[in-house]
Amino acid sequence: MFSIYKTSKGMSSRRAGIFAFAGIMGVAVLLRYTIVPDEEKLLRELSPELRAELERNKEKRRETHDAIMKQMIENSKSDKPIWDVAAAAERNKK
Repeated sequence: MFSIYKTSKGMSSRRAGIFAFAGIMGVAVLLRYTIVPDEEKLLRELSPELRAELERNKEKRRETHDAIMKQMIENSKSDKPIWDVAAAAERNKK
């Protein structure tokens, strides 16, 4: 009936496309898990000096992150767009 949608072996092009997509995604996932190191592996491979500096700055980064999250929560309570709320917050800082 729809002979233009059939591949040479009788498989529909839609099915072939689905198999191709699944194959490409499978290869992508495999490559991601084999190539990209996790955070623990990165920390183990750091030099002792860099690891010590990372530990020293961890608390400062956490405080900065907490301050940003607190500001985001306060800004989300407003009905105004974020750019208006952020501009008003900047004016109040000065």
